[in-house]
Amino acid sequence: MDHQSLIRFDVSPSREPILQQQLQQDIDMPSLFFIDFEFINTILPWDSFRNNNEYDETGNVTLTIPTEILCNCTDNDHKSVMYDIFSFVSTNILDTILPELEECAKQMVEENHEEREFLEMDLMIHISTIDMAGEENQNDNGQAQQIVDLLEKYSIDYLSSDSTTEQCSICLEEFDTSSEPVSTKCSHVFHKECMVPWIQRCIDRSSFYSCPLCRGQII
Repeated sequence: MDHQSLIRFDVSPSREPILQQQLQQDIDMPSLFFIDFEFINTILPWDSFRNNNEYDETGNVTLTIPTEILCNCTDNDHKSVMYDIFSFVSTNILDTILPELEECAKQMVEENHEEREFLEMDLMIHISTIDMAGEENQNDNGQAQQIVDLLEKYSIDYLSSDSTTEQCSICLEEFDTSSEPVSTKCSHVFHKECMVPWIQRCIDRSSFYSCPLCRGQII
């Protein structure tokens, strides 16, 4: 097993107002949830206990989700919408938290005695990932590298013109000239070096080469 991950998350009614009342009045859409979403990804290399070289990747964004969808987000009809809204979170992680999101949303609606059109929720996801591959496996990615080399290459200039593709969904870092972006068959874009360990994991598990984001075939 190359990685061991621990997922911790917390979902609750918002402790502080997300949007000012005036802004809510300007929104011409009924029955919405505003979610203050904080994402923390802690990377722990296999030798971090010796070198203390762990690091965090963080992000914070406000999401807007219709109440009907959030209160039924575990239904197959609504899951695809949630995947699109949380496009920067892998589907296996999202599947873990959807039941809690749905339960919290339903409870907030039930307790909404003032019949407010807009409800506010806090969501925090903290993932701690330990890379167990070790230094001995760093050069053992020949086949995975060959597969990644078959993916379509994108230039930074091309990605800069596409505002919907700003960061790699694996490491959550923005694309820049220090790394070559590659695109899967399903049109999702990642750092080339991020895809190599992902494909290696597919090889180790004898599974087909899947997209880290949608699990579709990449070639």
